[in-house]
Amino acid sequence: MQHPDTRDTQLYELERRLADDIGQVARSLDVPPHIRDPEDLRRAWRKTSASHSTLRTLIKDILRDTSDQDKLPVARRRALRDLKSNARAIRRQLLDWARVSLIIEHQHARPETDLVQVSELIHGPQDVLDHVTALFMHALHKIANPSEHTQSASAEKDGLYRDIPLPMSQFSSLIGAAYRLCLAQRKTHPLRFLDVGSGGGTKVLAATTCFDVCHGLEYEAHTFATGSQVLEGLGADRCTLFHGNAFEFEDYGNYDVIYYFRPMQSNPDMIALEARILAQARPGTFLCVPGEMATPNHDAAGARNVSGHVYATGMSKDEVDDLHFAARHIGTSVPGFFKTPPRVSPLLERLLMACARNGYRI
Repeated sequence: MQHPDTRDTQLYELERRLADDIGQVARSLDVPPHIRDPEDLRRAWRKTSASHSTLRTLIKDILRDTSDQDKLPVARRRALRDLKSNARAIRRQLLDWARVSLIIEHQHARPETDLVQVSELIHGPQDVLDHVTALFMHALHKIANPSEHTQSASAEKDGLYRDIPLPMSQFSSLIGAAYRLCLAQRKTHPLRFLDVGSGGGTKVLAATTCFDVCHGLEYEAHTFATGSQVLEGLGADRCTLFHGNAFEFEDYGNYDVIYYFRPMQSNPDMIALEARILAQARPGTFLCVPGEMATPNHDAAGARNVSGHVYATGMSKDEVDDLHFAARHIGTSVPGFFKTPPRVSPLLERLLMACARNGYRI
């Protein structure tokens, strides 16, 4: 049997080799999926898999060592104990390897998926789940938007619509597309979302499945108060509602994604609101607008359609087409409201982050 110090050196060297190989895979994944050479990724992953297999074999051999420690010198006994402790620590870091392998393999072939999915009638468990989700979203919407206080006389006078609850299936399709577009842009800052005319904030809450910071702007004072209370009670610390007038709001340029669903009754008012948003929004901001924009020539106004009812601001047609193509190669995984990170693993962290930037999560 080799001395524990010798095997510890082997363990360290194999761990470092695996870490280097993982780094190469992560660098390959940081090339945008639509222009990446699939064979580069396959080659790097084959090498990494081989390194993992060699390291795993050594760890198994170390942990199977049944030497009678009572017969060993004290120093060697201590070295063997430390060696096994190190082997277990590395094994813990690699417990998610099978799941990581799966999402890496999914990225070998550069899969392409439509940004906005076409709804289809699905029978069976998924259909039941859709109805259950709709039921709970309706209940939450009623709590956050009490019917007897839906709209004040001043809001009606100012031409605001009563709150219109867009089905969550449509909303999720919009923000899922916008999130993939943000990933295709390779944005590295925390992603910020704004709902203009947010009502009680149910869509603001839902947006936290994709975005880091989610805000809602609501004119109706009572709805704003009720929605804020509901979000606070849910512990939605990444959500904030603002009480204010959309025509006076000056921070549209601070968001990556802006959503609105016909907050104004008149078309001229909607066109004026869109003009204010477009005047402030940064180039490359995404507008999620169920139905369509009120502005007749939105291209000339600076909002080009990307897919479905998602628009990009301040971009040429060629830029939008290129971005759309890139986003179709981004995976469909999202962070989710309850962020449950994988096991702490310095070995896998860089690889998992690279996968997440491409829309793949374990």
